[in-house]
Amino acid sequence: MTKKTLAVAAVITAALSAPTMAADWFIGGGIGSQENNYKAEITEAVDPGFSEGTFKDSDSDMIYELRGGAYLNDNNRVYGTYSYNSDDFGKQQSFLMSYDYLVGLDANNKVNWFIGATAGVNHTSPDVDMLKSKNNFVWGGQTGFMYKINDSLSTEIGYRYLKQDYDKTLTSEAGDKASFSFDDSQQVYLSVDYRF
Repeated sequence: MTKKTLAVAAVITAALSAPTMAADWFIGGGIGSQENNYKAEITEAVDPGFSEGTFKDSDSDMIYELRGGAYLNDNNRVYGTYSYNSDDFGKQQSFLMSYDYLVGLDANNKVNWFIGATAGVNHTSPDVDMLKSKNNFVWGGQTGFMYKINDSLSTEIGYRYLKQDYDKTLTSEAGDKASFSFDDSQQVYLSVDYRF
């Protein structure tokens, strides 16, 4: 729980300082691919059709995102992101707050490497009837490269890792017990932002 608290505190502190320090605001959008990792474990098998054990699976599909935030200076930015992903398991909507530290890779800061932290809420809507929709805390980090096309437009390619906290325990009418968890997500994305 301490890691979660620290992640949320760091992102909220950076976000609250944005209005007083912001030099450039931005809005943008992106697309990419998201891989979700799931785990199911049958802990008590009563029905002869089931056997105890752990089963892992992953699924990749498109991700769509909208975002907006502020560049505090040449090296710091904060932003919020809404993203949508649908795979064979169900649908997810994420509301994230992020902070990035940017490192200029050329004299004019047109090319930057960034690394940062993210925390937020993920709404998971499983397609399986026994698993209910649920909001859960997510946290992680991201890195990538940003290219400033001109004073108004920039584009970036990035990688984000999100630790998920979706857990559900199920008991069948026969008495079989199983747990299902959504462990983590990995995203690779391409976005375009407009500065104003």
